[in-house]
Amino acid sequence: MSFEVKALYDFDGEPNTAEMSIVAGEILKITRVDVGEGWWEGLNSVGKSGLFPQAYVEKITATASPIVEAQNTSPTKTEEWDDDWDNDTYSEIGQNNNENIYMNDDFSSNYDGGEHHFPDNKGTVSKKSLNRFSSFVKNGGEDYLLGQVKVQVSDDQKIRIIQLDEMSFAWPQANGNYTVQVTSPKKESKLKGLKSYIAYQLTPSFNNIQVSRRYKHFDWLHERLSEKFALLAVPPLPDKQISGRYEGQFIEHRRAQLQEFVDYVCRHPILSRCEVWQHFLTCTEEKLWKQGKRQAEKDQLIGAAFCLCIEAPERTLLPSVSENLESENLPFINRLDNVFKVVLATTTDASKKYKTLYSKESLKIGQNFFALGTSIDNTAIPCKLAQFCKHIGTAYMDIGKLYEQQPMYDWDPLGDKFYLYRGITTSFQGIFTVCKGASNKRKECEKTMSGQVVNEIKSRCDTLTYTAMSELNHFKNERETDLRDALKRHIEQQIAFHQNIVATLQKALVELH
Repeated sequence: MSFEVKALYDFDGEPNTAEMSIVAGEILKITRVDVGEGWWEGLNSVGKSGLFPQAYVEKITATASPIVEAQNTSPTKTEEWDDDWDNDTYSEIGQNNNENIYMNDDFSSNYDGGEHHFPDNKGTVSKKSLNRFSSFVKNGGEDYLLGQVKVQVSDDQKIRIIQLDEMSFAWPQANGNYTVQVTSPKKESKLKGLKSYIAYQLTPSFNNIQVSRRYKHFDWLHERLSEKFALLAVPPLPDKQISGRYEGQFIEHRRAQLQEFVDYVCRHPILSRCEVWQHFLTCTEEKLWKQGKRQAEKDQLIGAAFCLCIEAPERTLLPSVSENLESENLPFINRLDNVFKVVLATTTDASKKYKTLYSKESLKIGQNFFALGTSIDNTAIPCKLAQFCKHIGTAYMDIGKLYEQQPMYDWDPLGDKFYLYRGITTSFQGIFTVCKGASNKRKECEKTMSGQVVNEIKSRCDTLTYTAMSELNHFKNERETDLRDALKRHIEQQIAFHQNIVATLQKALVELH
């Protein structure tokens, strides 16, 4: 059944695709809601049909909002794990017949609810919601602060924050570092071949037991981590895909992006030891898998309530520390986010140029030199000049192939790294939202309450602040080492690439002597 919605924000549809531009305040008639998570199809006032982000509109009727409806149909409501993924229309079914349908995924949102931007990520479907920066109350901050969350925390769930110096705090180091390899993506099928999907093999170093996981399993995991750890920067998953899901190049790129996600989680002192992550990595039995899934979805220590597990330093923070946490760090995070966005666009552009423009140009040069040699060599007597021209042509055609293949070694991995860190910096905006809300609520309570109640509220507010500061410290350390290593690998691959070009030209030069 169709219904009408009102556009909340402007959205510029990608030209020559199924997307449709909409303007804030415009009334649209919805014709399809099963396009794929995050996207709807509708008609505008002049009868034009197209796709636009679900989160950019709201229902005009008094019924539940689009976001609530989407949640009501989420996989977490079903009892059978395999059935959770059977309604997936964009990542595990056969290729879409219309390969020109392009959809954008990643977007950044200003902390104050300002303009939203979609980069040019063709062939992908959005999985992020505008509710990412929802209120302090939605994340459970108010209930936690007022002591209304009553959950028993066992000793093995407790996390003691370490004080490094006067105003520097850190997570405790996890016992036993480990790695997880994402390998061997393989196309598999079910329902007698009616449904196809790609399965990735994950092998943790702590047991070397391989488990098979689909993208939708990763997606479910990411939702659980994001819900539970509202005060941690959970890294983003790669985009969902509409077209070309079974192309070898796409599958390998997604595997590399999933490896980035897995690596960051493995290095995180809290995420790497959480129960749902360990269940994801180790469970191989279907019955136990479903039990662990249901248990994770019933977890009460989610959002700000997770801070019940935190054993913060006993030192009471000055109110100004909590109040200034956002104002002092948000500009830094926003600057990083903007720079990461620019560098990500730069790496994407460079990768495209290497694969197309530079590759085709070298190929064209090579073909022309080879044609020159062919035209000269028009007699029965061998012509050295003709052979020289053909050698030069072959060299440039080989260089064209080098350009086409090179991005998978340098530009694509670097772009994946900055995509990961863009998602992390975006997460901090939500973290600061919770902390700011807690600070404001604490000040309200100080005006109307007194005694032990206020002291407990102050203590819980401090715990939220200590948690955010510890996560920020971890992020800064990760950024320093991880990005440095990524840049080093990029330059090493660029050097090897240009050395290969020089060697190819030198080989042609030898033939001229």
